[in-house]
Amino acid sequence: MAIVGLIFAIIGGIGFWWWRAQQVKGAVDTAIDAAGKARGMVSRARFKHRAGTSVLAGVDTPGMAAATLLHSLMSLRKPVILSDEDKINSMLETTCRISKQERDDAMTFAGWASGQVPDTNETVRRFLPLWANTLDPSQRQDLVNMALQAAEIGGAPTDAQAAAIKRLSEGLLAK
Repeated sequence: MAIVGLIFAIIGGIGFWWWRAQQVKGAVDTAIDAAGKARGMVSRARFKHRAGTSVLAGVDTPGMAAATLLHSLMSLRKPVILSDEDKINSMLETTCRISKQERDDAMTFAGWASGQVPDTNETVRRFLPLWANTLDPSQRQDLVNMALQAAEIGGAPTDAQAAAIKRLSEGLLAK
């Protein structure tokens, strides 16, 4: 009888330690899953950031950058409609003196890019060096005035529009 008790004790001990090992394995698997999810979130955030900035990387003219900014500013208040695009087109024609073909290209790109890069401050940040290197002081002031006009369509500028314009004016006019 003692041998049977010893056998049950050994089997019970083995079963207990096997059960404990399974609990440790489950905890390790949970930790590995959590780490993988966190790593995936970081990777997705990096990709979204790269994708958001790469949309604007192809812009190399101040006129196209201005069209993108104006479209983005207007879209902060409400969806941009055809009459709003006509106003942007008019500003680009009179202030920037861009040809019709270039304006059409700029407006098409601006509509697409403002939907891809939802943060207008990112648009301003990305284009500030381009404008600072290519525009003279009076053209910089014209750009800030155009941004104000675009933001004021439909009422006083929203807080988001005002913040983007402030960043634009500080970046261009403080120099």
